[in-house]
Amino acid sequence: MTDPKAMQELISGFQARGVEVISSHPRCNEKNLYGLYIRGSREIVVCERGDQSYTLRHEGWHLVQSLCLQGKQWLTSVAIENDLDKQDRAELSLFVRMEGWTKEAEARVMAKKTPKQYFEEFDSACWQPINTNEPYIQ
Repeated sequence: MTDPKAMQELISGFQARGVEVISSHPRCNEKNLYGLYIRGSREIVVCERGDQSYTLRHEGWHLVQSLCLQGKQWLTSVAIENDLDKQDRAELSLFVRMEGWTKEAEARVMAKKTPKQYFEEFDSACWQPINTNEPYIQ
């Protein structure tokens, strides 16, 4: 279930960092899609289902991975391993190719952080302007 307070804090935090959070997108018609990061943009789609605050953190981290880290791993492999639960491990092994495993696992770990912890990591990872045409405001 979505925590409305956390969701509002997250939306405000993303907006302050120049990231648009979209709740209506044609792909939200896909039954099992909770959200997505629109690659190469500053847009995150969060569909109106599931824990939207989790989805926003998860998809937001894919934005960080793409635009700020240029695909590099942020968390250590040990930190990722320690913070994945049994369900995450099962889903990752079933649905994620090996070459994308670390990025997806890292996004799941980041999605479990509090908004405060999340944006501390976000700001550390995105210490310079986000790699798009628009300037990053921190």
